[in-house]
Amino acid sequence: MIRKINIGNKDEDFKCSAATSILYKRLFGISLTTEITKLASVTKSAEEVRKKLSNLQGQDLVDLLANDTSLVDLTNTMNQIVPQMAYIMWLEANKPQKEVFKGLTQEDYILWLSEYEPNDLVNASGEFIDLWNATDRTYSSLKNQ
Repeated sequence: MIRKINIGNKDEDFKCSAATSILYKRLFGISLTTEITKLASVTKSAEEVRKKLSNLQGQDLVDLLANDTSLVDLTNTMNQIVPQMAYIMWLEANKPQKEVFKGLTQEDYILWLSEYEPNDLVNASGEFIDLWNATDRTYSSLKNQ
């Protein structure tokens, strides 16, 4: 599935396919499914902290922020996973398949990443997750209705 996603005021094609997870693991050494699960977990923890924050004031607020790392964990996780996932999806949409499968390097990833502002990719994280989820879904119907 190919989708146009706006990154830094520029619409670009991104593709998610059955090969996305394999390419991700080849280049980054970890399963994309594992990373998505990690992202979901830290997002849930951060949401719980955000709910607590809305009810706190003064020293209680300062104490929570000083002792709970879930917001920092979420930021760090997003800053790692989203750009990596976006790069693989960008490669699939914009490069010939043979080139993608033969030439995955960290250097190419870093060069690609240097074309964007620090938050451009993270700001579009919801769209990358949606693209992943849309491709990951399986649809079936009951045969005996």
